[in-house]
Amino acid sequence: MGLLTSQSKQKKDQEVAAISHKLKKTKLSFSDLVIPIASGVLFIVLAFAVFIPMISSAFDYLDEIKETNEKIEQLTKLNKQLDILDDNQLNEDVLVSRQVIPKILLVSNFVYYLDELAKEKRLTISELSSSDSINGVSGPLGYTGAYDDVISFLEDVQSVSPYMIRLENVEVSARKDETWSISLQVSGYYILEPEKEPSVYAAFQPYTEYEDIVEIFKTKAANLD
Repeated sequence: MGLLTSQSKQKKDQEVAAISHKLKKTKLSFSDLVIPIASGVLFIVLAFAVFIPMISSAFDYLDEIKETNEKIEQLTKLNKQLDILDDNQLNEDVLVSRQVIPKILLVSNFVYYLDELAKEKRLTISELSSSDSINGVSGPLGYTGAYDDVISFLEDVQSVSPYMIRLENVEVSARKDETWSISLQVSGYYILEPEKEPSVYAAFQPYTEYEDIVEIFKTKAANLD
């Protein structure tokens, strides 16, 4: 009986020793953690180096798609606006505008025109000065003469002029010698050719919305013929 007990105890001790040995073998060491830790660090590095830029690029791509769609929509709208315009009428109006709006206007030419028109109307010069301004030539103007001649000058200086002219601060007054004096600010305009082609994405406004100006151009062009 004692022998059985001794053997049973010995067997239990062996089982405990075996279990203890297994526990020691399954205990994690630092070397066992190196690979998982390194893998985690590598994943984080890849996330910052690859995935985040990919996500950023995806958002940029979405912005580009949105911008492209907006441009397509804008061009579609522009095409519809252009389709409304009559091609023949457009070409005719372009030719008329080129007749009445010079590409350049020299001060000397503008002054010469005003002086010659005044002489034709039998007016005497009292003041004539012009200088360059933004897309134009402007300056004070003064003449004296008979009332009918003064009025005729005012009518013809705009309607018969080969230039687009604006009159401002017009003052007409009688003189003691029964003549009349006229003083005003006169401006002549020109349109320079653009250095760059206009952008198709710029805001577009049909010129037909300014029919009154188009009619002025046509009347002026007819008077020049």
